[in-house]
Amino acid sequence: MRNLEVKVKILNKMGIVNLLKKLGAEHVCTMKQTDYYFCLGANKEKLRTINDCEHQLIIYRRAERQGRKDSEYEISELNEKEKNHLLESRKIIKDVEKIRELWKYGHTRIHIDHVKHLGNFLELETVIKDISLEGGENEFRTIIDKLQINLVDSVPASYSDLV
Repeated sequence: MRNLEVKVKILNKMGIVNLLKKLGAEHVCTMKQTDYYFCLGANKEKLRTINDCEHQLIIYRRAERQGRKDSEYEISELNEKEKNHLLESRKIIKDVEKIRELWKYGHTRIHIDHVKHLGNFLELETVIKDISLEGGENEFRTIIDKLQINLVDSVPASYSDLV
């Protein structure tokens, strides 16, 4: 799958929530996530646990740079036994704990993350599936404008690189 992404540090979480409501975004859920990174750099591999009961192996490729980042990713759902095997057999390079509020607008997942030791961030991920690249780019730009995001202020790195 392909994503168009951007991440920015936020100081006024309620201001962002108000802009999301004004945009017409839907609050989906709030969850606790822990990401265990096995590979870092342009090709990342991590195990994500969600609310201590769901487990995913996520492999993605993304150039870490300022502004919009395009990524390619694969997600595999794991059961408890597979998760435990992965944690026992692989070396964890970094782990990141966060509380994530998931919002949706069209084909875009909007995350308000509170990352342990780092603070609050806003992350957009426009999924290029069932939409053309041009349509995804237009949606991405619309949300950036409505949420008043300045791409110059974007965070060029993954949480794993910031912790």
